[in-house]
Amino acid sequence: MRIFLYYFIFILTLISLGLSYLLYTSFGNRHIYDFASYKLSQKADLHIEVKSINIHEYPQVIVEMNVERKAKLIFTGELNYTDLDMDYTMTSECIASDVCKIDDNIDVKGNVKGPYSRLAITGEGKALDGKVQYSAIKFTDKAEDIHITMQEVNSSKLLTLLGQEAIIKGKADVTVAFEMMDKDNKQGSLTYDVRDNNFSGIPLNLHTKVDIDNMQQTFIIDITAPYLKLNISKGTYDQEKKLAKAFYILDIKDIGKLETLLGYKYIGPFYTMGEIVYDKYLSIGGLSKSFGGMIDYIFEKDGLTVKLMDVSFKDFMSLFPFPPMIDADTTGHIYYNFRQETLVVNTKLKNAKFAPSSLVDTVREKSGVNMLKETFDDSLLEATYHDSLLYGDLKLANEKSYFYLTNVKMDSEKNIINAYFDFKMQRQEFTGKVYGLLDDPDVDLDMHKLIKYQMDKQLDAIMGKKSRKLMEKIPMGNAAKSMAVGMAAGFVGMFF
Repeated sequence: MRIFLYYFIFILTLISLGLSYLLYTSFGNRHIYDFASYKLSQKADLHIEVKSINIHEYPQVIVEMNVERKAKLIFTGELNYTDLDMDYTMTSECIASDVCKIDDNIDVKGNVKGPYSRLAITGEGKALDGKVQYSAIKFTDKAEDIHITMQEVNSSKLLTLLGQEAIIKGKADVTVAFEMMDKDNKQGSLTYDVRDNNFSGIPLNLHTKVDIDNMQQTFIIDITAPYLKLNISKGTYDQEKKLAKAFYILDIKDIGKLETLLGYKYIGPFYTMGEIVYDKYLSIGGLSKSFGGMIDYIFEKDGLTVKLMDVSFKDFMSLFPFPPMIDADTTGHIYYNFRQETLVVNTKLKNAKFAPSSLVDTVREKSGVNMLKETFDDSLLEATYHDSLLYGDLKLANEKSYFYLTNVKMDSEKNIINAYFDFKMQRQEFTGKVYGLLDDPDVDLDMHKLIKYQMDKQLDAIMGKKSRKLMEKIPMGNAAKSMAVGMAAGFVGMFF
């Protein structure tokens, strides 16, 4: 019995000495702090360094620690073996995550209360240049009743912290509400509103709401600006398959007001609707009746493919800073490559008619032909556009007349045009060139073909078409006529 008491007293003495060493010496405290730091870091998956633990007034405890070497966290309150009730403050000049580090002044105060198996956590303060308030119930393996509210926070800092590109920048409001969240399951919703007063030169508001049910998400997005409304609805996202779908409606009152956003001076209104799909790459399809007829388009990968069905050529071309020469019902395809910034047009034109222009005025003045009276059903337009330069051919024809505008070169940057035309209309036939400013081009007529055509008509009237054809077969007969045409053309050219 005496031996047992001896060993019992010896063990108590060792424990007392050990506790005294750990609790009342700086070296002993350091061992406790290191052990607590290791356990907390392991459990939180963060680098946590315990700086001090004050238990002199136990169960009132004060614990100071650093989190990720940047934030200072202080707990003050009652701590025992079964539960706790502690206030905390967290201050920092920086926020860090796996993807970034952001300079930010953080000052948050809150409370942790309850048994260790069911902790109620609340807090509020300043972060991300705005106000933050949150609450949650933390169980051993899950969290419930999670509520987070952010007001007037910096959207750029928030999205950067989440590893996303901050496209729309400004003050944001965020609301997060989750009924439950654990490693494999989450059910809740979030809303995100941001106001950007200078999004590529225009004020813009964004509203987003997302409902989350484990791996399935539904969402809506509304974007509004003074001249633009974009509504994305019925959005779904399968997180496991990484597949997203949504419908959209885009209403632009005046597309010209969005030049700073689009990088180009388009003109007029535009309304369209369609579907957005993300399955390995983004695909946007839609329909529009903004220009009469129907426009069916799809954007995917690097290109935009547009199918035109009886679209007004004049109305469609009013989008671009080129004065329209004609109006017609247009059917065909347009393809634009965003990577190469190249446009390719292949279309057929019906009911094509000339619009008033300098070319029309010049032709009527010098030949008497009124091009505005003509209608062409057998016509086509082929063109390419790259680096502000448009190249193409316009060929208009009907049973009796034709007009070919070939080797067209338009420079939208310099506002100039160069093109050749060949035309037969209203018993006149000649060629010419269009050049100069797009708004008011110069027109040169090649009088050789016109005078030859008129001479043939005169000879046909005098001697008949067969006799004229026979005369042209006589040696030097056609050469003599050509000389006469050349002299006449040179003389007429002096006055034109």
